[in-house]
Amino acid sequence: MTDFPLWAERLYNRPLALDRFKNEVLCEFAQTRITSERPRKLTAATLDRVDHDPERIEANEGFATFQGPNGVRRCFAAYGDIAVIPVRGSLVHRGGWLDAESGLIGYDFLLRQARAASTDDSITGMMLPFDSGGGECAGMFAAAEELASMAKAEGGKPIYAYLDERACSAAYVLASACDKIMGRREVMGGSIAAIINMVDKSKMYEKAGLEPIVIRAGWADRKARWSGVEPVDKETISRLEEIVDEASEQVVEFVAAMRGDRGVTAKSLKDLRGEVFTGNDLLKFGLIDRIASEREAWDALIAEARSA
Repeated sequence: MTDFPLWAERLYNRPLALDRFKNEVLCEFAQTRITSERPRKLTAATLDRVDHDPERIEANEGFATFQGPNGVRRCFAAYGDIAVIPVRGSLVHRGGWLDAESGLIGYDFLLRQARAASTDDSITGMMLPFDSGGGECAGMFAAAEELASMAKAEGGKPIYAYLDERACSAAYVLASACDKIMGRREVMGGSIAAIINMVDKSKMYEKAGLEPIVIRAGWADRKARWSGVEPVDKETISRLEEIVDEASEQVVEFVAAMRGDRGVTAKSLKDLRGEVFTGNDLLKFGLIDRIASEREAWDALIAEARSA
């Protein structure tokens, strides 16, 4: 038995904005690494491995670059005068050159592309295709707020979110920052709340004949109570509930502010109870603007961008 590696620190004892299905997959993967017992349902496809983009031509400071007009390289892909910024994989505060290989995508990576597209005179709008079950709360609000500040509603270029597969939890928060949200009928979205995962490893240590000993300062009796090496007490659960409630309130407040003109309120979001929905229900609850094919979404964005 060893301490959790860095990837596990991202999964446990901190607020996450993940949908239930993605959370189960990641926890099952963690179970494999922690207990050496192989879960039955895990597949490489389930872990959101992101394919290499054939347009990527080289690495530059940890990020891919793309061929722009007159051979100029830029950090985002484009179709004509529309920037394409895919939101695919599990969202983390800071990613980097391993994004495509690991199935993770950093908020910093998305913002770097959006900033460049918003200031590029050859770009008239942005399309964000989504396939993400969510990710970390850390960095989520800053990314969503900055993305919203670039939108047409704030005097920038039109930004459309297209729900290609999923936009749950943190991914939906990002989508709500866009001017319009469209998606397929079978798309999955919502899961608007935060969660915290925790593993109580005390019985595993006991079974192995080990007794973890934690020495604390006399005045810091609550220090590291979330580690899981000691039995998890009610006060620890209560504290974690307070943290996840606070994070969930912030998620609800942000989405309600972004979608308020569609009749979405904090109460209506809480009434959804963190559930995941498909296209027709997302439309009914005001969480998307239109059921549309990808071609229809593109045509609408191009028309709006070129009429500006």
